[in-house]
Amino acid sequence: MSSNRPTQGALCSNDSTTEGKPNGMDLTETPLLARETLHERFEVTEEFGFVSECPLTTLPEYFQPWTDIANNLQQLVLQKKIREAVEKLPLIDHNKLTTKAEWITAHMILAHIAQGYVWQNGEEGIPKVLPKSIAVPFHACSEYLQIPANMNNFNGVLVNWKLKDCNKAVNVENLDRITTLIGGDDEVWFFMVALMVEKKFGPALYAIADAQQAVSCQDDKKLESALRVIETAVHEMEEQLKRMKEGNDPSKFYDVIRPCLAGWNDPVFKKRGVDGLIYEGVSEKPISLPGGTSAESTTLSTLDAALGISHRPEDEIICEDFKKYMPPKHRELLIAVTKGPSIRKYVLTKRNPDLDAAYNGCLEAVKLFRNTHLQLVARYVIVPSRRNTSGQGRVFVGTGGTGFMQFLKGLRDSTLQAFIRKDPTDENFGIDGRKSSITSYRLLATAGVISVFGIACLAFFRKCR
Repeated sequence: MSSNRPTQGALCSNDSTTEGKPNGMDLTETPLLARETLHERFEVTEEFGFVSECPLTTLPEYFQPWTDIANNLQQLVLQKKIREAVEKLPLIDHNKLTTKAEWITAHMILAHIAQGYVWQNGEEGIPKVLPKSIAVPFHACSEYLQIPANMNNFNGVLVNWKLKDCNKAVNVENLDRITTLIGGDDEVWFFMVALMVEKKFGPALYAIADAQQAVSCQDDKKLESALRVIETAVHEMEEQLKRMKEGNDPSKFYDVIRPCLAGWNDPVFKKRGVDGLIYEGVSEKPISLPGGTSAESTTLSTLDAALGISHRPEDEIICEDFKKYMPPKHRELLIAVTKGPSIRKYVLTKRNPDLDAAYNGCLEAVKLFRNTHLQLVARYVIVPSRRNTSGQGRVFVGTGGTGFMQFLKGLRDSTLQAFIRKDPTDENFGIDGRKSSITSYRLLATAGVISVFGIACLAFFRKCR
């Protein structure tokens, strides 16, 4: 693979790499990404980012018993008949899956059937065992794809979509899920907004490769241009995220959709003295796995790595754990970005006002995205939870099982700390000298700009204590 990687000289259009390195930075020994090879090496595209460009929507006829359940999953769950249907399934030979696309679609289908099987009756009567008719092939698919046997961002979003009308554009209104779980139109909207956020990251992903090449070549103009592309893409991601409220009712999400996305590490398992789910025919001991969560997405992790955003040690541990649920090629890309030339260090050493502004522009976009995410969490989880008395005494968790509010706020605050300040002694300056720090957010909250979110969080965490 490394033999196909463009050389330093091929990437740089001038001889600037032979000049002195800023402050002793080593710009030539780090591995370089090249936009020309990103698709081949990491299975990504500029148009779709980490999203699978053309997911397989059906399996061969031999696997029709799985497909029949998947196509009627919502009805089976609502009628509380999915366990009966699964227990009647024969043990189908997963080795008859012949292409990677088939293994991926099978993994996606089996993940949704498993979720429905476990959460058919809500928190009451959760099973201790996942039947071998699902557990064995699900585990086999996971081994083949090198991704855990649970519902995750990969099988929930990246490969679980299709166009309603192939002659129309790819947008939320024209997207549908290949396999749905329980929430109908609201569930589709929730996941397809997430998919569009991922898709809008595509140009930023390729611009990151351009930016690291520019750092290696010490090409300030090329770096500034690439940073502006990243900034624009992240703003477009945020605009897609804001659309969540257009087609996803908070009450339906909290009461109907969200509980069915929980994993086998949910507190309700421990409450019943169960450490997870036994995969019959795979393991005699319970397997504890989280549910699907956007924290498993490679997009924001890649942005953090590219922009040099460092998180608190406790948050880094969580982020590292989520990497296990990313597809191997995407993990490899994240590692390559992390090991590549440091955009942040280069900008800091150059002291170029235009680069400072472009870099801070990217951070501003990431900050706004994370703030919008926090506001949506308040709307869809925190506020509905205040009317739910059954949660008293529980440590509140996100869809994937994380203590998510503290985690998300920590990621946002790390982004604020990364701004390059015009006056290094002033901790409050961010992009172009505007107030853009944790202190600024406290002032905004006091002024009531995000008071609804703040009050909801304070009330909830006081109650949990």
